[in-house]
Amino acid sequence: MPESIQQLHEQETKAPHVAKNTISHWSKVKRELSKKSCNDTAHVLELVRNLSNQGEHIEGDPGMSFVISKLLKFSEERRSTHSASQRHFDRLNAVFFWPSIILTSLTSATSFVSSYFPEKNTLFNVGIGIMASLSTLIVALSETYRYGSKAEQHGLASESYENLRTKLFFKSVQLQAHAIEESENENKEPALTKCETKAFFTSVEDQITEIARQCKNLVPNSIVLQYKENRYDSIVESLARNLKTVIVQDEFSKIIDKLAKGVELTSADHKKISTIDKQAKATRKKRILLDV
Repeated sequence: MPESIQQLHEQETKAPHVAKNTISHWSKVKRELSKKSCNDTAHVLELVRNLSNQGEHIEGDPGMSFVISKLLKFSEERRSTHSASQRHFDRLNAVFFWPSIILTSLTSATSFVSSYFPEKNTLFNVGIGIMASLSTLIVALSETYRYGSKAEQHGLASESYENLRTKLFFKSVQLQAHAIEESENENKEPALTKCETKAFFTSVEDQITEIARQCKNLVPNSIVLQYKENRYDSIVESLARNLKTVIVQDEFSKIIDKLAKGVELTSADHKKISTIDKQAKATRKKRILLDV
């Protein structure tokens, strides 16, 4: 009897340690699962970002990649906003331009018609005078606001930034080609020397300064805000599209693995294949409509 009491006492003293060890074990498993889930999430996010940043990264030269990417985004923003400003001021200029043309044409036509009705010459002269005065007022307002000149300046600035964007694009292609050649041939020579890099960025700076000097009219704030909103919507749409691409690729790879192992596909797998096919057809149809 004392021995059984002693055994029971030993079990009671060991029980908390066993429970503590069990809790510790499950906490460790939970942390590992949570860590694995975080790693999987980070991996998916990295895939989505890589799909969004294709063509911007230059292997072996992160500093140049960052600078070229920033300059490309800057030139694209300025090109888009100046182009939108050109369209904006063209519309405002049309408000003055077309009424002036119409009034001038009506003045000439009325003057010609009045020669056939000499008895109403006074009435025609009054009408001609009013239309001529209105036409002069509209032309004066147009010259004051200079909407046509502003539209022309923004158009030239947009073309200049497009040329700059093309220049930066070909420079990034050159650097990427050199990075690929360097990785294949183990050539450690830089694509650009320090002097060439300095000369290139100096030329870019001079080009941007010259564009700003030629176009002294600022882009309206409403156009800048609209561009930022459109850019945000475009980024969100791009990330959502890339996330869908990653999900579809993962589902398709699972189906391919089953086929490779000789496993019979389930009805759910056939439904996934049908869904992917429908999405591909819808995407192709949308592209055709956009091209048209």
